[in-house]
Amino acid sequence: MKENNLKIAQQDIEDALKAIEDIEKVIDSNSLEKEMLKAKFVTLTEKVQKVEEILKSEGIL
Repeated sequence: MKENNLKIAQQDIEDALKAIEDIEKVIDSNSLEKEMLKAKFVTLTEKVQKVEEILKSEGIL
C-alpha cells in the first residue's frame, strides 16, 4: 500500500471510530435527537466509503 494512502486510510479509520464513539455518547445520553444521530451516521458512512475507495485503489478489495 502506498505510504500516502496508508496515512489517509489510518486517519479515515480514526475518524470513523470517533464517529462511532459520538454515536454511542448520543445514545447513552438518551438525547436521541434524530438530526444529530443522522449527522453522525452520515459522517461514519462517508469515512467508511473513503477507506473502501482507498482499499479498492490498492487492490485490497
